[in-house]
Amino acid sequence: MKNQLAIPGLKLPKGWEPPAVGMFAHGLVQAFDQTLTNTGVVLIKSNELGLHLLSAAMIKPPADVLEITSTEGSYARADSIYAGVMRHRCGFAANADAIIYERKPVAGMRTDSIFLAGREVHRATEGRAVMMDNRHAKKLLVGTAGSRDRKVTKADVKEAVERYIPSPKASGKTLPWNEHIRDACMLALAWLLDEKERQVNEQALTLEAAA
Repeated sequence: MKNQLAIPGLKLPKGWEPPAVGMFAHGLVQAFDQTLTNTGVVLIKSNELGLHLLSAAMIKPPADVLEITSTEGSYARADSIYAGVMRHRCGFAANADAIIYERKPVAGMRTDSIFLAGREVHRATEGRAVMMDNRHAKKLLVGTAGSRDRKVTKADVKEAVERYIPSPKASGKTLPWNEHIRDACMLALAWLLDEKERQVNEQALTLEAAA
């Protein structure tokens, strides 16, 4: 499984419908929805039996770090996020086929926070993590990236993610299940859709070359 897409990403057909389970690539994916104060991290396995949430956790700077203000505070939070990412890269997660994190949005809230925290994911993974655009992920899983007249809400993302991954409580697991965790799940699911499309395209090119 490749970490870098060979295509721009899955193109939505006209008349969007939720992707079928068979449209997701198989593999083990770790995803981070990162900011300097709340970073959700999940480990998702996709196989012939479906999509499975293996672990979910929050990376948060401690209270004394959050009390630091100005640029010094941002850097201290970034250091804390780096340490948290490093902790979550150990154990079974080290076997992940792909590591995903959010690309900095062009505009919106907390862009600097997403950017600085993303730099720490990049650094902790030695540049192997792949950025996923949040709007692209929403197009695939929700059917729209949102607009001025039609915002994509937290409830929209929750519904989209839980279509494939039941809440931990529903599965009898004691794992966090909040907007940060679900956003990380959405990024992972979007990458699995793109990866499946890449695999299909690659196979078609191989068959065409052999013909």
